[in-house]
Amino acid sequence: MKTLLILLLALMTGFVSAMPAHRPYRKPLKPARVVETTHPVSWKTVAAGGAAAGTVIAAYQVSDGVQEGMKTAAEKAPVTFLSSVTLSSIIMPVVLVIGIPLAGFFILTQLSH
Repeated sequence: MKTLLILLLALMTGFVSAMPAHRPYRKPLKPARVVETTHPVSWKTVAAGGAAAGTVIAAYQVSDGVQEGMKTAAEKAPVTFLSSVTLSSIIMPVVLVIGIPLAGFFILTQLSH
């Protein structure tokens, strides 16, 4: 589940950072002219991709540490661990699984207009 959420976050940030919001739509070029008309990649696009990758890697590392901490707490003090589980801690992952794709969809639709 954690890997799926991290992959979803990576895809969403990659799509948002790679969208050419400053260029108008152009008709597809003929294959012979594609090489002649390609533009060099801006350093801002490369920096946005690197920042997105760094964010995803940091989120994965932090979530891995949190998961290990939760396992240790559940093993060492199960009564205390179970008393800390509330309804919001059960519902929140479900809300995030639904909310992250919806937020990405709305962001992409707003950027495409």
